[in-house]
Amino acid sequence: MSRRRFFAAGFGAAAATILPAGRAGAGLAPARYLIVNADDLGMSAEIDQGLFEAHDRGIVTSASLLVDSPDAEAAVEQARKRPRLGLGIHVAFDTRGKYFTDMKDLAAVQQQIDRQLAAFVRLVGSPPDHIDSHHHMHLLFNVAHLFLAAGRRYNVPVRGFSEVVFVGRFWGQPEFGKTDMSKISVEVMVSMLRAIPAGFTEVSCHPGHLETRPDALYNREREVELATLTDERVRNTITEEGIRLINYHDYARMSREAR
Repeated sequence: MSRRRFFAAGFGAAAATILPAGRAGAGLAPARYLIVNADDLGMSAEIDQGLFEAHDRGIVTSASLLVDSPDAEAAVEQARKRPRLGLGIHVAFDTRGKYFTDMKDLAAVQQQIDRQLAAFVRLVGSPPDHIDSHHHMHLLFNVAHLFLAAGRRYNVPVRGFSEVVFVGRFWGQPEFGKTDMSKISVEVMVSMLRAIPAGFTEVSCHPGHLETRPDALYNREREVELATLTDERVRNTITEEGIRLINYHDYARMSREAR
């Protein structure tokens, strides 16, 4: 099973529950909190524009920054104009599918994690509110502990290793390189929203506008995601289901209050 398929199955559900699922009054259903995180912030101006639209007009509440991407600095400037958009780090070991780090070399992996986290702090002026990685590389069994140690140092959650249940099946290429737009449709998102359990959940997404570059591996799918994430039916479902949209800053605050 690929890392993406493994994670799409809801790997986060296996994480130990640390805190209460949410406060509820007598006779009320437990609260349902949802983080909608857009990966790949900074990858290009086209992707960033679509991502910010998904926040401004849709349900995206959080984004993960690629600190080495050419548009990272401009993306951070735009993110500052959106105080309700949480910002985490999307640690990457490749550029457009070309790997520059041997994932078996733990010293090299550690160096990249440390360097990119330091770059995030320089760009943003504060630590990330969560840590994840491009292509879910932090799930590799030989490097996961390095990411968990980084999470402890910065006192932030690592995707899939906290009480925030991760759902990664909103993805238009269930098989790498083979597009299936039905997987990122409004109907799929509505179904996912209705199935969200009590407690904290993160759904990842990859909205954007079309890139003109020939090496764009996930392109037309981004515009379909954007359309879904801003669709009125999706927003209405969140209201009808009583789901509360939050970001990782909200999660951290509620976690502290629950202790």
